[in-house]
Amino acid sequence: MNAPAPDDRDANRYGPPGYGSPETRTSPAWSSERVDYVDRRDRVVTQGGRGSGPPAGLLRRYAATVCTDRAGRVLLYRRTASARAYPDHFDVLVGGAVRSGEEYRAAALRELREELGWERAPGLTEAYRTRVDDPHGACFLTVHRWTADRAPLPDPREIAWCGFVAPLAVLTGGYTPLVPAGAEALRRLFPR
Repeated sequence: MNAPAPDDRDANRYGPPGYGSPETRTSPAWSSERVDYVDRRDRVVTQGGRGSGPPAGLLRRYAATVCTDRAGRVLLYRRTASARAYPDHFDVLVGGAVRSGEEYRAAALRELREELGWERAPGLTEAYRTRVDDPHGACFLTVHRWTADRAPLPDPREIAWCGFVAPLAVLTGGYTPLVPAGAEALRRLFPR
């Protein structure tokens, strides 16, 4: 079942035009970002441009956060139609590539600031780390959890719509298509 159009959603939605942090507007282009490439034990081997892809046998590193509100609802968002991976898909993982020299937690905090305008995330904790295959190739993904204490200010260049919804509504197919790694995060963090 497809979710209703964003205009038909409940009052817990966010995303008016013009939102987004100034840091995002001035951040380096995706293809010129420098990232670490790691071995199968998550040890940094070399650095390179994000747009060039990892050298043979090496993996990228990504950090993401599953955000909830105090009522236990999960922040769900829809990617824009211009997203490089999974355009127009729903997701619960707010995150991106870990830059060269950056730790997973620092990357998660940066992504929360860039994509949702949250400058701080007190209580952010690592939930798990796993190896996944995504459209950009194999990577390590570290998933964090955080309970939001304020409304998001989504960057409309990255997020078409977002709102807090019951995890069960997402787990039971109420929002499709759903990014596979986000679906896995929900299954791990919100077992039925």
